Amino acid sequence: MVKTKLSICMMVKDEEKNLKRCLESLKPLLLREDVELIIVDTGSKDKTIEIAKNYTTRIYFKEWKHDFSEMRNYTISLASGDWIFILDADEEVENPENVIEEIKKAEKKQANTICLTVKNLTQEDDKKNYVINISPRIFKKNYIKYWGRVHNQPIYHEPIYYSDIAIYHYGYILLDTRLMEYKYKRTVTLLLNELEKDPTNVYYRYQLGVSYSMYGKLKEASIEFEKAYNLLRTQNSETKKRFLVLYSLYAKTLLGLGLYDMAREIAEEGINFNSDYIDLYYIAGQSLYMVGRRKEAVEYFKRYLDFFAKNEKPRVLNDPSLAFYYVNDYYIDQAISYILQYYLDANNFNEVKKYIDSFRDINSRLKHYVLMYLELREYKKLKEFYVQCKQKEKIAEFIEKFIVELKLDEDERNKLYEEFATISDLYGRYAELWIKSIDATEIINYIFRYGEIKNLSAFYFKALFCCLGRKEFLINKLKEIDILTLRKKIAEALAAKFIDFEDVINLLEVIKKEKADIDILTRYIALALLVLLNFPRQSDERLYEIFLNYTENGILLMNRLYKNEEIKEKYRYFLSDEEKYFALMYMIYLSLQEKRMDKSIKYLREAIATMPKLVKHLKRFSKDILGVDV
Repeated sequence: MVKTKLSICMMVKDEEKNLKRCLESLKPLLLREDVELIIVDTGSKDKTIEIAKNYTTRIYFKEWKHDFSEMRNYTISLASGDWIFILDADEEVENPENVIEEIKKAEKKQANTICLTVKNLTQEDDKKNYVINISPRIFKKNYIKYWGRVHNQPIYHEPIYYSDIAIYHYGYILLDTRLMEYKYKRTVTLLLNELEKDPTNVYYRYQLGVSYSMYGKLKEASIEFEKAYNLLRTQNSETKKRFLVLYSLYAKTLLGLGLYDMAREIAEEGINFNSDYIDLYYIAGQSLYMVGRRKEAVEYFKRYLDFFAKNEKPRVLNDPSLAFYYVNDYYIDQAISYILQYYLDANNFNEVKKYIDSFRDINSRLKHYVLMYLELREYKKLKEFYVQCKQKEKIAEFIEKFIVELKLDEDERNKLYEEFATISDLYGRYAELWIKSIDATEIINYIFRYGEIKNLSAFYFKALFCCLGRKEFLINKLKEIDILTLRKKIAEALAAKFIDFEDVINLLEVIKKEKADIDILTRYIALALLVLLNFPRQSDERLYEIFLNYTENGILLMNRLYKNEEIKEKYRYFLSDEEKYFALMYMIYLSLQEKRMDKSIKYLREAIATMPKLVKHLKRFSKDILGVDV
């Protein structure tokens, strides 16, 4: 019989949403004969047990007595392995194939405890953004015991081996609000009970702040952190160092509340106790940046980035007493962005060039190269950069966005486009459109036949507005673009200010009379609603005319899709609110023909309830057509 090397110990309750993901990540381990999985259930009412049975036969039941450590120690008592691996259902092992190898390395170093990296995710579908902490999770049997009713803490033995094992933790993601509220209330209640017995306990006070913070109650969190901070101030230096994480979380919470000066003071105080605590430099930097002290902020951000300049992992990351909220690619790139913005505003491009290549994210790197070359008006160098890069369309998109943001005048735009018009590719042809007196239709055909239209960047749709005077060509081109893509891309172009609402209104004016063509009818409807819902000057008289055309076209569309009796009988069951709205407006006209004002008013009220964002136009319609106020 094979001796058990590793016992994976779990305690669970109502974890059907998490458990399968966790256990699937363990499959490479569970295929081994020397690994066992022990699951203790404390009263699940969902499919937790059913899921667990697919992975292990070692399932046990124990009544929950509101004591996490008691339950954790019970799971350990059932283990027969040389090593105990503590895991929760809302976790996922990133590299299970490394676990046994890392245990062997720990054995060679005669370690009793193995620490691993916990990556606390902030979004379920994004494994790049997380809060890091080092956690002792794998222990030699008989060298581990847990204490603490609420936040169970391991009592473990040195020597410690810092492994390359990592786990993702999903517990901070607030997707299941009912479950999160249950866990929040349970934890807060237990902590408040403990604090009644021991009100000067820094650890429980700090954990109460953490619970409030995780639930989004920053004000309440700051109050508890302040209490813990004041308790800590009476302690000796060693105790303060042990609770250094409090300085980070307190400062982070103050930052979130907009109390920037206080956040900086707490962060700087924490740095005095441990000059290697990475998070505190970021917090101090951002706090200074937010109050306009950008030069000082940049110095903090530089010191923050220095921790990542070496190839080796910063030693401070091995401290299990600390949590790291700002040690991931997102915040590294944010720090670089702050530094670059400071130097861009100061026209110090030599410093800008030093930092651009430090970006972890390729798009951030491309974006800032584009911005730098545009700020310098070095269009030839920008073109050379574009030519040698693989991500050409992304660069083109950044160029067009910065043309808008930097408000490049016509002369500068022409100089830029003259450079790019020499390139024989999609963006090069687009550039030709704005500098040459040529037949725009040929270029527009090239652009919209280049690939799948839905994959084109939104700025290319600006080209459509070059041919408003070529009605037949425009209509044919609009028909080539499916309605959903057209509406989506025009909305994106409006949001990015590649075009404005006047452009769309002019387009609607060109096609508004094409009522016999159902394809153009539907495209008019899609773009008209976009204008009606989002046009910034809602008092503009033209909107009411667009509303009337929009409604008339919708009624015509309903007439073509359904018979009169179908509309009357089925309008409540139409799939979309818009379709239902058109049906109701159609029935208003039918009721007017029947001289049934009561029905017309009834249908109008239903139309307002169905499309409440059109209420202003519908009330005017009521006055003009029905002669009544609703």
